[in-house]
Amino acid sequence: MPFGLKTFGETRLTGPGGLPVAFPDKGLLAIVFLGFRPSGRVSRTELASFLWGEDDDGGAKALGNLRQLLSRIRARQRELGTAFLDIDSSDIALYRGAVRFDFEELQPGQSEDPVASLEAFLKVMSGQFLADLDASSETGQLWLLERRDFWLAEFAAALEEAAAALSRQNSAPIKDAAARLIELDPYSDIAHQVLMRVYAKDRRLSQARLIYDRYKQQLWSDLNTRPSEDMLRFARLLFNDEGRVAAAGLEAAPERTEARDPQPALAFRPPLPRLLLLPPKRPEEPRSWAPISGLIEDVTIGLCRIRTLAIVAPHTARRIAGMAGDEADLLRQFDVSYVLETRLQERNGETALYATLVHVASDEVLWSERFRGHPDDFPDTYGELVARIVLETTGSIERKELSKLPAVSKPTAYQNFLLGQHSLSIADLPGIRRARKFFRAALHDAPQYASAIAGLARTEHLEWLLTARGDEELLLSAEVHARDAIRISADDAGGYHQLGVAKLYQGQFFESMEAFLEAESRAPSHADLIADHADTLVHTADPILALDKIKRAIELNPLCPDLYWWTAAGANYCLEEYGEAIACIGRMADQANAGRLAAAAYAMLGDQRSARREMRRTLAIYPDFTVDDWLTKVPIREKWKQDMLRDGMRKAGFK
Repeated sequence: MPFGLKTFGETRLTGPGGLPVAFPDKGLLAIVFLGFRPSGRVSRTELASFLWGEDDDGGAKALGNLRQLLSRIRARQRELGTAFLDIDSSDIALYRGAVRFDFEELQPGQSEDPVASLEAFLKVMSGQFLADLDASSETGQLWLLERRDFWLAEFAAALEEAAAALSRQNSAPIKDAAARLIELDPYSDIAHQVLMRVYAKDRRLSQARLIYDRYKQQLWSDLNTRPSEDMLRFARLLFNDEGRVAAAGLEAAPERTEARDPQPALAFRPPLPRLLLLPPKRPEEPRSWAPISGLIEDVTIGLCRIRTLAIVAPHTARRIAGMAGDEADLLRQFDVSYVLETRLQERNGETALYATLVHVASDEVLWSERFRGHPDDFPDTYGELVARIVLETTGSIERKELSKLPAVSKPTAYQNFLLGQHSLSIADLPGIRRARKFFRAALHDAPQYASAIAGLARTEHLEWLLTARGDEELLLSAEVHARDAIRISADDAGGYHQLGVAKLYQGQFFESMEAFLEAESRAPSHADLIADHADTLVHTADPILALDKIKRAIELNPLCPDLYWWTAAGANYCLEEYGEAIACIGRMADQANAGRLAAAAYAMLGDQRSARREMRRTLAIYPDFTVDDWLTKVPIREKWKQDMLRDGMRKAGFK
């Protein structure tokens, strides 16, 4: 009976009786490395480079280390009375019959039963491949990563194949295997999908949803990303009454009785302008190609999160860039409205990235800019460059679309949506009600336009905020519209965004924060969303984090609406930075709505003259305003913040 070598979890050599046998770690790594080579043979130079890498001495030190290791291996093989490695003056070879690897049990063809094959993975893969071994060289580290990825992919493939035959009789090993794969690969879509299917098969949809929610939170907190499109599509089908059977071959569970729209995925979406991002040609000496290529990819991801644009997929963009023929004809063929061309130029150690936005129909250049720098500086300026390009591109396109309105007799649903968005740039009642009119006009042409429905919710909560009259109907209507937007387009951040705001003003802080996390996982660079999240944090008495978020929102949207500065003022007030709070209010185009806060801040600074002026200005607009009545209507979680506001407004002269 040969020796055995356990490679998953704790790496261990065992003797014929199954007991552990001591052996040099580097020797075990060499045996496994040779086990994956078809010839089972490697030169001394290559093995030394694999185990230790090469220094400036051309590998002399690594060869010296190898000679010492081989000497120890020879001595240990003599003690054991067997040989795993055949060592000569130039090569090292593996005696394949001398050792049996545990991964040999996972080779294809071991069993025709997919569940039995999966059980073999569950038995053998108790941990990561060679989890306790490491290679000192870059080559060795890359080899280990590739092998680990390979076995995780094999485990996932076996799990997926077994899950295709899921039944109540075989669900236990499939569930155990899915849980094991999640331990080894916490970001495996396949493992999470299978585990959710198992629980759904047992009519435990609440547990399946909990797994999904935890997975989303983990992706967001660890990787700052959202689930893949495949995962989102799977979850929509699994948790939808009509789609559940199609998704997983499951019986419909009786636990959900509420009426739902049976076809949310087929909701009408008005045609959006299509943007094609043409990547730069790879330079002959691509010194800075890697960071530039990454930057272009990040710009594409950022643009994909914009609700008012449709982005041509990068693969298609690369194909179009490489096609022969008339460019205008190609763009018309693919219904492209705008092209963002990028060009890379390297000269005298500096790299310049040129970006040009062109309106296809008129061949008009809407925006063009050159970004210069040394290649080594690009990693430090990624965020700034990506935000700048995304902001300039989307702003230019929206302005161009709005400029078309005088030339058309009836605005499209999309144009009405843009007009609604534009009307909210100044936080006053006429603008809010004008925006509501545009959103309703958009919905008249496109009743299932989720972004316009979310826009309606936004106008309602803003009106509630500005009137300060505690009209609960406005907040209830905002919540209904937000949930409608989520139902129609669960992938879109807009519905979750407005649900978070509605829940905030209803005083349901936990539900509000949950909704904002869902929204930010879908649109992490959406400035308005981040600003409203910051406002929520002000109300929940976390002004430090609130200030950090509102600064981020202003960076993304420098010419921002008044509400951004109002939120920043509130956060500064809570931090007792009263001068900063007044300065933020001073940046607002219409400062009247923040008059209460300005009066309180002046009073806390001891400037009674200015505090009284702001107090009288506020009472001219809201003559029935009283401090206690207002504080009962505005949800504030912590008593200390209520006391700060009450104290400041009382000192300013409010009753």
